[in-house]
Amino acid sequence: MGELKVKICLLGNPAVGKTSLIRKYVYDVYSDKYIGTLGTKVSKKVVNIGDKQVTMLIWDLMGEHEFRRIQMTAFKGTQGALIVCDLTRKETLEGFDFWPENLFSVTGEVPIIFLGNKNDLPNKEISEEDIRRYAEKYGTEYYLTSAKTGEHVEEAFLNLAKKIVERM
Repeated sequence: MGELKVKICLLGNPAVGKTSLIRKYVYDVYSDKYIGTLGTKVSKKVVNIGDKQVTMLIWDLMGEHEFRRIQMTAFKGTQGALIVCDLTRKETLEGFDFWPENLFSVTGEVPIIFLGNKNDLPNKEISEEDIRRYAEKYGTEYYLTSAKTGEHVEEAFLNLAKKIVERM
């Protein structure tokens, strides 16, 4: 069995649920206490994709646009990204152009998948159609996720890892 290491970034505006998605996927835990990410935090998860053992190094980057220089440095070596918005806050959708463009300026085009997070909450301001439009624009997939319930969380991470492995 071959072994691979891949670097994945979670990108999105502050408080969209990036850290919660990672914690749900890697540790199967959820907390609704908000703690903003300062700098970057890296988590690790080992999965099997076909006949390969893949170690995913999952980078959780702070979402504030003002820290763009730090983010751009962290993008180096990134092989794929999950780009997240908060379905209950319309303004977080603008990140679906900001994050891919900034990432690609460092990495070239790498696989991305869009996530509309907090799908378990009732007061949505962003529709599935809004997210589908971005996915079509960038030629990729999207998922409506919930870090709380786990809805489509594992699927999204595994699909991204599979896309990365296929390119190697």
